[in-house]
Amino acid sequence: MKDANDLTPGNEPEITGVDHSVVSDPLVREALSKLLTDWRMRKRWGDFPPVHRAVHHAILDAYLQTGDAPRRADLAGITGGDIGAVLEDMRERDLIVLEGGEIVIAYPFTSRCSVHGVDIAGRKTKCVCAIDALGVGAMIDSAVLAYSRCPECDAEIDVRVGGSGLSIEAVYPEGAVVWAGVSAVDGCAADTQCRSMLLFCSDAHLQAWREKNAPGGDGFRLTPGQALQAGAAIFRPFMARPEKQESST
Repeated sequence: MKDANDLTPGNEPEITGVDHSVVSDPLVREALSKLLTDWRMRKRWGDFPPVHRAVHHAILDAYLQTGDAPRRADLAGITGGDIGAVLEDMRERDLIVLEGGEIVIAYPFTSRCSVHGVDIAGRKTKCVCAIDALGVGAMIDSAVLAYSRCPECDAEIDVRVGGSGLSIEAVYPEGAVVWAGVSAVDGCAADTQCRSMLLFCSDAHLQAWREKNAPGGDGFRLTPGQALQAGAAIFRPFMARPEKQESST
């Protein structure tokens, strides 16, 4: 397990499709290089057609406005063609997850049961993992309340993100930490790596959980501030205009 106290800064390569301008912590840079890999991100964003990007933005907007995914029929008018082919392309890029042809996940949001989520001006939307929840504010350039529950004791954890989603105003409880486990992603991060992106109420409960669930497993212990940088770097490009997206690659 790595933390900010034992890191020797390296020369990790910058990952495609990630906003590196919001990352100042060397541990976060190392974590992103291990969690994402450039190959995976090039597969996600490479040659992404404008109409597919428009559909992607519409899906994220639906989650933000309603707390749930749109039905595929609601998206058909955007493409002027086969919405199924567009959604399948986005599924292969691991931008969305489909069940029965309908969207159930569009990172960072999910329609599945989840303890992670964000409260945006009183409107709650579920998120796939803790880092996803922490990245929403930067994605929409807004203050949010990210929330989760400790996997060890089920205590509520709140992280108030201020300004344009790039700073933390308050954390409750104060000793909360994030575990970002590194694992193989076989096509779908939601069913693999995201399951070990968790908020804990304390270091003691992180350690107790790891002894039972991930002994010896590779990963990164992050403060909420470090996890916020990671989430912002990943999700800030998601709703950016194409020219801004290109400038972050």
